[in-house]
Amino acid sequence: MFSKIITRDSMAERLVLIDINGVLVKDSRDVSEYVAEAIRSRYGLEAHFNLSDYEGASAQDMLRDILAKNGVSDDEINARLQGCAEELGYSYYNVTGREAIVVLDGAKQLLGELVKKGILVGIATGDIEDIVKNKLERAGLSDYFKFGEYGNREASLEKIIRNAVERAKKEFDFSGQSVWILSSTPRMLSAAKAAGVNALGVESGQHDSSELSAAGAAEVVKGVKERSNIIKAVLG
Repeated sequence: MFSKIITRDSMAERLVLIDINGVLVKDSRDVSEYVAEAIRSRYGLEAHFNLSDYEGASAQDMLRDILAKNGVSDDEINARLQGCAEELGYSYYNVTGREAIVVLDGAKQLLGELVKKGILVGIATGDIEDIVKNKLERAGLSDYFKFGEYGNREASLEKIIRNAVERAKKEFDFSGQSVWILSSTPRMLSAAKAAGVNALGVESGQHDSSELSAAGAAEVVKGVKERSNIIKAVLG
């Protein structure tokens, strides 16, 4: 799926990781049913939850918390958790994966400019890999990304970020000089701070600049349409 726009002719000195939801794309409607469907399929449970409570959380952490609050034992959660996380990809496609997705203003232009400037672009998100790829394909943004780390592989957002940085070093000759993560959620921005990388908050209407700054964002923009400010921050 991912692009071959960036070559390995020279060592990449800058890496931008993007938590795509609320930054580049968003669903056109409430899609809570895909989570309910996955839980129903793997646990035989009609779960009660508010999906917005888990904005920015890793898929595994989200599922674990929902299941525990719906009375599922730790042993039963652990026995089926990985399978349920993978099931989210199938259920998302069934519920909304063929519908139009909202591409946020300036998304394609920002990605194009990052790549043009030789910046390595990857994904770091708590979301499921199959879901992210589906969203990017529908949005026409797949070709700008070289790689990604996702919430079906790891529960900890901090580890997802660290794993993405290590992959960039091993697979794409990233020097480790400068890393930024773009996210619209306090959870991911806090994880970025814990992982020791620069965090840029993107307002999506859910959290204002003060909340994003308090979570660890060194810079905050009102959307990726402010690409000149984003590029300025990344280039230092």
